[in-house]
This record gives sequence, structure tokens and C-alpha cells, in this order.
Amino acid sequence: MASINNSSDLLINEEFPQSSSATSSYTLHFTGDTPLVFDDQTLISVDSTEQVSLLLQLLGKTCRLHVSQEFCFTRPDISNKLEQLRSTGLSATPPFSTAIAANILKTLPLDVKRLMSSPLVLNEAQETPLIIDKNLVHKKSEKNVLISSPFTTGWIHHFNMFCDTTELIFDHDSEHIQGLLISEALRQTGIACAHIQGLPPEGKLVLLNFNTNFFNFVERKSPIIMRAYCDFHPCDSGSDKNISFYIQVLQWGRICVDSSITTFACMNTFRQQQLNNRLIKIAARQKTHFDAKIFNHLKTNSES
Repeated sequence: MASINNSSDLLINEEFPQSSSATSSYTLHFTGDTPLVFDDQTLISVDSTEQVSLLLQLLGKTCRLHVSQEFCFTRPDISNKLEQLRSTGLSATPPFSTAIAANILKTLPLDVKRLMSSPLVLNEAQETPLIIDKNLVHKKSEKNVLISSPFTTGWIHHFNMFCDTTELIFDHDSEHIQGLLISEALRQTGIACAHIQGLPPEGKLVLLNFNTNFFNFVERKSPIIMRAYCDFHPCDSGSDKNISFYIQVLQWGRICVDSSITTFACMNTFRQQQLNNRLIKIAARQKTHFDAKIFNHLKTNSES
């Protein structure tokens, strides 16, 4: 239960984020309220209980809300709504769309506190993390795996990105990581997220949309973090479905690249083959129609 601590003049709810200062990385506070400052916490200002709910659903135990007693007295509307948030916690399924998650992640600072205690690398002094299972990124050779094993907080998946692969060879050296290499790492990150969230091992993804923005160069000699949200959850029927991802490439805590990706998920190889067969038939009809146009055009020109 939330309780008013008269000695510290704070309303501290340790239940609805289900976190304490030891487990949380983010402290939420309402705009206009006096925030409680901890050295190891990142403060996030919120304007509504709706924002609080979204952050709690996305971040789980890594965030908590502090509200001063005075603020509760002056804003009874907020106090009443806090009661409704008491049961908010990490859901068993992705809590909302990728578009909503993207809007949050675009302004959310990197969770340095949790990542520093994870196997992931944040600076050059740390040891290189283990690569992810090659099957989770649909590779035959470990030499072509570009991301590490994941570290997950709430509904956010984190990976380190690697820079070496035998698949892509460039004809000149670059002090920055090439965009094509980053695109492949983004693709692998999306595939891994889908499998982490329940895509069967034999499931396959068909790329529908790949929209990427490049903001800053990514340096080769410094660790790289991939931060991702995926809206996939396997339904009981196991039906094929669209999956959306929002993935960021971060270095030194800044967003260098972000990407919104949409794929179509085939839950097994049989369904993928069915899809391929349909696409082959459609392509054959289109080719026949186009060839007929070319033939008629050439015939008309030869007769004139």
C-alpha cells in the first residue's frame, strides 16, 4: 500500500512499480513537484498519471514514482488516480504498440545503472560479452553474428553490437561503422527480439518495412548498445502475423541511429513455404503480363 511518510514529507509507493531504490534506475516525479534526488537514479518528469502508467508498464521494476505529500494535497485528482495505478506491473504480453514505445524511448536516458551490473560492455575496459546463439539471428556461422546475448529490463531488450563479419566486405577502411553493417545488426536485433518473445525456433520473418534514421557517426573503438522494443506475442492459435520493432543504436549514451521495422512472421517453415509458393505464382503472372507488353511494343515498332 502507498503510505504517507510524515517525517520525509513524501508519498512513496513501493508497490505499483514493485521496486525500491536498490532495484530501480528511474525516479518519476510530477512536473511542479519537488523531486527526491538519489545519486544513482535518473529523474524523469511526468505530466500525467497516464505517462506514469506507460513508463511503469514499459520499465517494470526499474522505475518508481515519488510524490510529495504537499503535491497530493494540492492535486487531489492526481491522488485519486494513483490508487488506480496500484496494480500496475509488468504484463505477460507487450503492453502497447511499438509506436508508443518509440515515443518513450526517444527521450528515455540509457539505463546505465542496470547495464553496469549486466554482462554487456559500456566502456573499453570491460571484457567482450558473449555472442547470441547464432540460431536466434538466423545465421549458419558464428562469424556472422553481430550482437551479444541480450540483457532485458522490463520490456526493453539490450544488446552489444559487434563490428566484424565475413558476410560484408568493404573495399576501403573506415574509422566509422558503415551504414550497411549497422543495418544488418538492426535486422539481427529484430529477429532476436522476436524469438526472445516467443517466435518458435523454426519461425521466419519476411521484411515489409525498414525505416532507418542516422543521427551521429558510430565509432569502431567504443562499445555500442542496441536498445529495442518488440510488440510480438504468440497468440493461442499460432497464426502468422505482423511484428513491429523499434531499435536504437546508442554510443556514449547518445542515440546515433534508430529504426522502425515491420515484418511478417511465419510461425513455421511449412507456412513460410506456402507463402513463398503464393509469391512465386504472383511473380510469374506479373512477369508474363510485363513480357506481353514488351512483346506487343516491339511488334508494333517492327510493323511501323
